[in-house]
Amino acid sequence: LRDDRIRIERMEKLKFEYSHAFQLITDFYTKEVPDTTGPQKLSVILSLDKPVICSLAAIIAYLKEFNLERMLYNPSNFKQLSSETEYMTINGTTMKNLEILQNQTDMKTKGSLLWVLDHTKTSFGRRRLKKWVTQPLMKSSEINARLDAVSEILLSESSVFGQIRNLLCKLPDIERGLCSVFHKKCSTQEFFLIVSTLSRLDLEIQALVPVIHSHVKTPVLQKALLEIPELLSPVKHYLKILNEEAAKTGDKTQLFKDLTDFPVIRKKKEEILEVLSKIQLHLLDIRKQIKNPSAEYVTVSGQEFMIEVKNSHKSSVPSDWVMVSSTKAVSRFHSPFIIENYRHLNQLREQLVLDCSAEWLNFLDHFSEHYHPVSKAIGHLATIDCLFSLAQVAKQGDYCRPTVQDDRREIIIKNGRHPVIDVLLGEQDQYVPNTTNLSGDGERVMIITGPNMGGKSSYIKQVALITVMAQIGSYVPAEESTIGVVDGIFTR
Repeated sequence: LRDDRIRIERMEKLKFEYSHAFQLITDFYTKEVPDTTGPQKLSVILSLDKPVICSLAAIIAYLKEFNLERMLYNPSNFKQLSSETEYMTINGTTMKNLEILQNQTDMKTKGSLLWVLDHTKTSFGRRRLKKWVTQPLMKSSEINARLDAVSEILLSESSVFGQIRNLLCKLPDIERGLCSVFHKKCSTQEFFLIVSTLSRLDLEIQALVPVIHSHVKTPVLQKALLEIPELLSPVKHYLKILNEEAAKTGDKTQLFKDLTDFPVIRKKKEEILEVLSKIQLHLLDIRKQIKNPSAEYVTVSGQEFMIEVKNSHKSSVPSDWVMVSSTKAVSRFHSPFIIENYRHLNQLREQLVLDCSAEWLNFLDHFSEHYHPVSKAIGHLATIDCLFSLAQVAKQGDYCRPTVQDDRREIIIKNGRHPVIDVLLGEQDQYVPNTTNLSGDGERVMIITGPNMGGKSSYIKQVALITVMAQIGSYVPAEESTIGVVDGIFTR
């Protein structure tokens, strides 16, 4: 292959041999997976076909070079390769010609289908909606489940939906933040923001659970909302461990409230206190030596435990004291005892910083054991945000709920409008609606003719975009619409 965009790395044949793969995978899931479910996960892996096990071992070995092997800890995320198409086929050319993600004039989002549909409140909801737009569903049951949820949000008079939508407003990007935590790239400030946000969401949604049970009827919404508190329940434990002030300032030495679970830090802090106590007791000897009962340590420019003596009294200073700094009025000294213990104290402080950094990484590792459930909860929030966005789209004038069926090969659209042009024109110049009636048993093909700039392309694109919208689970700009599930859209 000569394409410079493709990178090929060859691995030793040994990595693909079953005996080697079996050993590597056994060690990985019994020794390296942090939780107690490792052996259980191993049994799931070993039930796979031999070629799959050999390939998995090679992937683990490769990802270890980049410290990314943890992504394979949970086999429940593995998906079996299937010839069955899960999503509608929309290739790059079609995406570009239909202006699904960006317009063809200045390549901006405005003027695209995504622009029309995007009323999301969160960054992770926006990313989920982008995925929905580029991957329309193929199963009518899943499409209608989304449509049911959108219809409920649209038609419900319950205040619970307003409360849920308010929860989504001004949320930080907790999806990216969680990824940063998982890869141990986050700061203490970012971690505290993510964990406090998740903990608050847990409490607020937990308070709405009784209302959700009684007022939310559609399975998609009810399942997502009711699972979130359970999935986020481990988070508050980590919030209790942290000292908020230290987390916000990034001070890892004061980060953990209770040091019971951090014996290394506790021991180092005890050693530091012991040295500080010795230095403080030494002050009594200093007062006697310089005959000043009120003498105190001073700190100047980061230098601690200096004894300040007026220049007129310098004769009382022992000859083995070291002068650190001076002014016209005073001189500052360290005694030999202070020099020795201050050096030791700084060594202990440096070691404490290193120990706290190591414990911080271990703490993030421990939190990462809950990555998958927390990620699933954020996925539910993203789904809810997308459904609210599609409900907002449905509120626009003259949108209808499409009828989507697996067993019918037809596209029937009564007085449909191009969703993007309709919004761009606004109320002043209404888009002229068009009807489409195609079916596998009747009129299967239409040839569109007419003058230049007569709207031929707009009409053809309109049919494609309405079909895409219907299979996303969105209402469509038409009086009526019946869509038999389409498996692909192609343009030239």
